[in-house]
Amino acid sequence: MDDEKLARDRLASLLAELENMELCITFGDAASALNYVKEYPVDVVFLDISMPEMDGMEFANNLLKHGSFAKVVFVTGYGEYAVEAFELEAVDYLLKPVSRERLVKTVNRLIKPKKSEEKRLNVTCFGGFAVSVYGDGGERISWRSPKVEELFAFLICKGSVSRDEIADTLWDGFAPDKALKNINSTVYYIRKALQQYGLEECMVTNHRQISINTQKMYCDLYEFERIQKSAWNTVSGLEKLNELYHGELFYGKTYEWSFAKAHTLEERLNTNLLKAAKQYEHQEEYVKAQPLYWRVLELNPFHEEACSYLIANYRMTGQQQKAQQLRQQMEQLLLDETAGISMNPYAWILQKGS
Repeated sequence: MDDEKLARDRLASLLAELENMELCITFGDAASALNYVKEYPVDVVFLDISMPEMDGMEFANNLLKHGSFAKVVFVTGYGEYAVEAFELEAVDYLLKPVSRERLVKTVNRLIKPKKSEEKRLNVTCFGGFAVSVYGDGGERISWRSPKVEELFAFLICKGSVSRDEIADTLWDGFAPDKALKNINSTVYYIRKALQQYGLEECMVTNHRQISINTQKMYCDLYEFERIQKSAWNTVSGLEKLNELYHGELFYGKTYEWSFAKAHTLEERLNTNLLKAAKQYEHQEEYVKAQPLYWRVLELNPFHEEACSYLIANYRMTGQQQKAQQLRQQMEQLLLDETAGISMNPYAWILQKGS
């Protein structure tokens, strides 16, 4: 679609010369083209951006709104629209005058089967945040800026989220149009980072929301949430939870939006550990319960319930000295308001073979 007949005819001529491409029809105005696409299925739409009445960007938005599966290639004389174009799911962005060689690359991209199935993302959320690529030597993805990384972390955490919620969370206080512009450009840089590995399908966008394609990745957070629902009552499940939990969610990142979820996840792990420990004690396997209580105290040194259970366990197994030491240490912790938790306050007991 192009309102300039000369440019439209030239592109049509170039496309007609290429194999695997069947030219359906050309249009000089957006309204007629949109009506055609609504009625007849098409695979690809080549759009000029600068058009009267309805420009190419608005046309592409309308395609998304009407659920069209047509892929979009922008053909324009202006380069400043690239970010917005890719946000609208554009496959490519061609600058006029389009050469045959450049058009061939675009067509190859359209028809060539993607190899993203051979690769997956490996996303680590516990103990920090890192994204690397399976099938590419484990290469770690480098983000353009901390904000780009944060938005991807937010998408991973939420799974699927509206653009409004993204704006309210990451660009709170910004005018709506400024927030939307920031979202569009940041999503573009995420897509660009993924695209170099053929993994752009990990993120799915439309004009209302952005989602993560979980089939294209392994994420320790997703695995943790899947297992923790019922894994506490199996040894292998509990071991897997402990293995996955390398530390607090997004540890070292100042993502305020993640703090509540981080606390909830740790509490869930603690709850499962305590349930498993009590189950061991119910089976009179008291020694097996002790490491589980200690694991809770490693995660939260001020967990009074775990401490009380462990003290009772020590007394039940005749380890009176350890029970007394642990009780005194907990009392001291509660009294000492200046005590930090960066170092395990029970380390000196653990060193004695608890």
